[in-house]
Amino acid sequence: MATGTRPLEERVTRLRELLARDPDDATSAFALGRALLELGRHEEAQAPLRRAVEIQPGYSAAWRDLGRALLASGEAAEAARVLESALPEADRSGDLQTAREMRVFLRRARTALGLAPEPRETAAPARRALAESAERGMSPAHAIYRRGFDHFANGRSAEAIPLFREAIAMDPDLAIAWNGLSLAFRELGDLDAAIEAGRRLTLLEPDDPLSHTNLSILYQRKGLIPEAEEEKATAMQLQMRSQRG
Repeated sequence: MATGTRPLEERVTRLRELLARDPDDATSAFALGRALLELGRHEEAQAPLRRAVEIQPGYSAAWRDLGRALLASGEAAEAARVLESALPEADRSGDLQTAREMRVFLRRARTALGLAPEPRETAAPARRALAESAERGMSPAHAIYRRGFDHFANGRSAEAIPLFREAIAMDPDLAIAWNGLSLAFRELGDLDAAIEAGRRLTLLEPDDPLSHTNLSILYQRKGLIPEAEEEKATAMQLQMRSQRG
């Protein structure tokens, strides 16, 4: 693995873990697709991006990146279809920057197909808060977690931690926030804090193999080998049990 791509590959691994834990998290799916795009794995990026817009149909940034992934994969016709269908919602939401970027990719797709460029864009309607739309239906704690996750997914772990802590203060049983906190501390090299959060996570989700796997990795990095082996064995037992069930 090239040194320059290692952080991205590690981010992909973390995001896959997060998405496995919460398959209905559109933000995780989008971030995974974006990371795969940055690695040049355009075809592989399509599935998580499609999942993001399936969960959250108004997710303009995910539609934009899906069109981009399709275009880079040589699927110009599908890219044009996706972008043309998603543009009106981007305009209605007032997400002007994303709408401009979508039009750039749409023009490229239409050019590749030998078609005329997209007609000149019309004025967008009155803006509405995109964050409110994205967070509609979430608990306040979950909405704050999502803000923290956006920082974490983009390599800003230090900025994510206060938001994860704020979400936990509002809802101490929000397991995904404890998971995010543990992963963020792990990213920053604070293994003691990462282990503390990881232990809390296993108390909240004792039957989740991923929680125990995360804690096993932390123990191993800390040099606590017996503890690491115990958590690894627990994770394997839970995984086998879920497969039998």
